[in-house]
Amino acid sequence: MGRKPGIKRSGEATPMMRQYLEVKERYPDFLLLFRVGDFYESFYDDARQVSEALNIVLTRRSNGAASDIAMAGFPHHSCEGYIAKLVRKGFKVAVCDQVEDPSEAKGIVRREITDIVTPGVTYSDKILDDRHNNYLSAISFLKKGRQQRAGIAFIDVTTAEFRVADVEVDQLKDMLQSVQPAEVLLSSRNREYADEIKKILPPGVLVSLQDDWMFSQENAEQILLRHFKTHSLKGFGIEHAYAARIAAGVILHYLEETQQNKLQYITRIATVDSHEYMTLDLQTRRNLEIIFSMHDGSMNGSLLHVIDRTRCPMGARQLRRWLLHPLKQMAPILQRHDAVDELSRHPDVRRELGEVIGSIHDLERALSRIATLRSMPREVRMLGSALEQLPRLQGLFDQSESSRLCFLSRRLSMLPELARRIDEAIDPDAGATMRDGGYIREGYNAELDSLRSLSSTAKERLLEIQQQERAATTISTLKVQYNKVFGYYIEVSRANSDKVPAYYEKKQTLVNAERYTIPALKEYEETILTAEEKSLSLEQRLFRELCQAIASEAGQIQTNAESIAELDCLCSFAVNADEYRYCKPVMVEEPVLRIQNGRHPVLERIVDVDEPYVSNDCLFDERQRMLIVTGPNMAGKSSYLRQIGLISLLAQVGSFVPADEAEIGLVDRIFTRVGASDNLASGESTFMVEMNEAASILNNATRSSLILLDEVGRGTSTYDGMSIAWAMSEYIHSAIGARTLFATHYHELAELEERLDGVFNYNATVTETADRVVFLRKIVRGASDNSYGIEVARMAGMPSGVIQRAKEILSGMEGREIEMPDRLKGCGRTNQIYLFEEEERALKRAVQSIDINSLTPIEAMMELKRLQDLAAGGG
Repeated sequence: MGRKPGIKRSGEATPMMRQYLEVKERYPDFLLLFRVGDFYESFYDDARQVSEALNIVLTRRSNGAASDIAMAGFPHHSCEGYIAKLVRKGFKVAVCDQVEDPSEAKGIVRREITDIVTPGVTYSDKILDDRHNNYLSAISFLKKGRQQRAGIAFIDVTTAEFRVADVEVDQLKDMLQSVQPAEVLLSSRNREYADEIKKILPPGVLVSLQDDWMFSQENAEQILLRHFKTHSLKGFGIEHAYAARIAAGVILHYLEETQQNKLQYITRIATVDSHEYMTLDLQTRRNLEIIFSMHDGSMNGSLLHVIDRTRCPMGARQLRRWLLHPLKQMAPILQRHDAVDELSRHPDVRRELGEVIGSIHDLERALSRIATLRSMPREVRMLGSALEQLPRLQGLFDQSESSRLCFLSRRLSMLPELARRIDEAIDPDAGATMRDGGYIREGYNAELDSLRSLSSTAKERLLEIQQQERAATTISTLKVQYNKVFGYYIEVSRANSDKVPAYYEKKQTLVNAERYTIPALKEYEETILTAEEKSLSLEQRLFRELCQAIASEAGQIQTNAESIAELDCLCSFAVNADEYRYCKPVMVEEPVLRIQNGRHPVLERIVDVDEPYVSNDCLFDERQRMLIVTGPNMAGKSSYLRQIGLISLLAQVGSFVPADEAEIGLVDRIFTRVGASDNLASGESTFMVEMNEAASILNNATRSSLILLDEVGRGTSTYDGMSIAWAMSEYIHSAIGARTLFATHYHELAELEERLDGVFNYNATVTETADRVVFLRKIVRGASDNSYGIEVARMAGMPSGVIQRAKEILSGMEGREIEMPDRLKGCGRTNQIYLFEEEERALKRAVQSIDINSLTPIEAMMELKRLQDLAAGGG
């Protein structure tokens, strides 16, 4: 393998550059930041990439006879911001620091990798959003007989959440889109999947190819057992998730290399149980706007934005996970509902709970930084303060009737000894940095107090020396002073230089003064500086020991964090229930759905105050299994579909729902097909995307699913689209049996009510006045027979001439003839657009000759389309 252009062989380089090249060889895929004095420098190709990414100057370093080493760097004290920019642009960064004092080094200063920062492995507040998880993921593939399984593991190193799942390969897409990792580890043997994974995930996600040997079962087993210090993995419930265990081992191996054995705070691993949680595919999450709005991709206008009333980052992250993974089991759903019910009925408890949680620091991320020695004393102090709040939090639920609230309260570990130690160790006024010391509290350590006493008496001792020297030299203006460059010195003005004794040793000459030192001052300087150095070193050691003590309680602190996060979510639900008039849903196992005066949780919050929100009912039972909803655009069909989906989802997340009353039968999946979009990057048209989504629904839905379809078949010709919509309706009705809402412009589908048991027509009502149409947004029984498309065009601001002409054309079509306006006559191949009478009569005769009853609906539709094409072509 050849050298990269511009990189010297290590034998030809200077000692420092040889050191750099040796480190770079171990981390070839990382941007290497190499500490040189007060700067982090990058060289060669790394420098060019750093210069371009950060928009900083690219310079050149002289290296003996050569002067061709590209170089770019930045000050070490501002490195976090620069590294954050590099990582946000998809780079992996390795930080190589000086690990010995240059003044004590024998030869070249020893340097080692002290930190690795990648999109999926970062603890920086400048990169992270405290209300979102940041996942590192690994994917492995394992073939068992003829079947291939995919294993996925993901971890948030800042919260220690570590989960795995074994899935079918075709389910991997949904799982990845649900996790939304910032970085994915993949075997170099499976590099062909890299591009596919990048297409699945948002832009900027890093796919890191790793050596194939890391993806062996034996390697993964050893790493997992070594890390968790167990003899088997049965206690974690992952012993049979063979492919996922490999992925989990790869993650730990990757972290062990990058974090230098600072992973003791990662104490648990668990599976994502498909029997416990509902899977939401990408189109359902997008169409229901659960996390992001379809309008601009932001959280504004999303379900999360409306219902998130959490008070701490841990609760915000938990709520986001709950919305993306609704529950499927009745017992935990009912427990959450009962907890919300109790909190909503006791506003005083709810308010105090919110106050306590709002005062608690982000325990999860604080713990990860403390355990990896990245934390500042102020953060440790805040963790201690959070622990001190736990008894008050626990006391709120001494008399609770909710089994879930009681469980969460009992699960809290008080850790009084650790809280007391933190309080005794960390000064309440500790600064934001550790550079100047002073963060360890007085009285915590006797040796530290003794060293500090030397510094505290420095001012008095300097005044003593100053008075002594003034008396000895008769120079009344003589001053004893200190600065960081020259240390302690005696300053004498030029006018008194002739009075300076011979034993004064000159240190510096100024314009109007001279600076000196004397043996007594030298001796004191050495004593005080040694004391300060020892004091700083001792403070650092004491702080590290405290951090290690906190890390040793990682398991209990993480359990506390989980309980606080869940209490925060339940409290948030109770606030919504009280302020937004949500009701407690009745949950049943039967496939029913009864909603009285249901409301869209987002739209009702943003609706114009002058236009009251229109609520709607919905009924699914053994009699009504499929609802065909017809009506014009702007009448509220799509909103109605989303409303039903969101109410069902909220109920299974554990929240109350926006309705007067609701009885909801559990669903195993929510499927949606709403709106039009394309995927041009994959060469897929709008219609192809629509058909892919529709096929996914038909292939994965069960009788226990909820299916929400809006305008299926609109991307092709009228008869093709209608045929597909009709056939899908029949298939869902007969082969799947799922509760289905089907909003459509194809009024012909209303005929299904007469043909299929369980299909019922509803429509979005409108009312017509003399000059306009009013959309009432009320869903009522019966079918619609008008789309009011021209009225929608008028409301959109179409020119009045276009609107008038459209009405003429529509009238002509309905009368089978359209007269061309005078100004267009003679401009085309024909002066009229109409269905010729002779052709129309021939078409009618052909239709009358068909035995419609002998054909299926689809066959009948296709035969009609064939005959019309024949007639239109003159045949």
